[in-house]
Amino acid sequence: MDISTWVGTIGAAVAMVGAIMLEEAGIVGSGYFNIPATVMIGAGTFLSTMATFDLKHNMNAGNWMRIAYFNTAHDEGEVITTILNFAQKARREGLLALEGDIEGIHDRFLKKGIQLVVDGVDPELIESVLDIDTAGMRARHKCGEEWYMCAGGMAPTMGILGAIMGLTGALSKMGGGDMMTTIHSLAIAFVASFYGVAIANLILIPVAGKLKFLDHEEAFMRDLIMTGVLAIQAGDNPRIVEEKLKAFFSPATYPVKSLEEAGG
Repeated sequence: MDISTWVGTIGAAVAMVGAIMLEEAGIVGSGYFNIPATVMIGAGTFLSTMATFDLKHNMNAGNWMRIAYFNTAHDEGEVITTILNFAQKARREGLLALEGDIEGIHDRFLKKGIQLVVDGVDPELIESVLDIDTAGMRARHKCGEEWYMCAGGMAPTMGILGAIMGLTGALSKMGGGDMMTTIHSLAIAFVASFYGVAIANLILIPVAGKLKFLDHEEAFMRDLIMTGVLAIQAGDNPRIVEEKLKAFFSPATYPVKSLEEAGG
């Protein structure tokens, strides 16, 4: 039994009923702070999204948000410099000479690739291992992107439900003579729609888009690293290794001084 589906589905229904009860009890708030709309959009969006995914992915939602807002950009120049230094050392001293430098590599993927090279693994197998590693990474990233895209679709829908709830309440009270109660019900309708659209387009969908962008950036870096690792394993001249790496960039964006310019 998938507990997240049960908790999400039942919880979203309870949030909707709770919002209706708050509105009926007159616990509304004022202005743009509308308590029933907040319950409907906040709890309803999270819980209905929760029902769509399994528990481990729901527990990762906060971590994905942190990655989107506080990610650290890749230092392409550092990675390229490391690869070219390794290419020069391997050319002079052989592949086994790289073994002592492996622990100093900061990038986990590059570290794995150089370790495979030092271990004498065939190039086809190195490429296969690194491809599998990248495929697993992209699958994990896809879950985060889909979670926030799903939430971004749920929020406006919850806003529509909140609007229907508010309009229903307003219509049911129109003949009662209490104009303020009717106005509060209408406020729920407008504010709920506002909350849903705003949260979706200002937070949830941008986070999904940022996670997708970061995935592409990571995949780009891994393609760059794999090209360099395989070139080192093949014993390519460092200048040839550099030319292969330069192909990933336009002439104006290549992030390091070339070997020729550096006199290397």
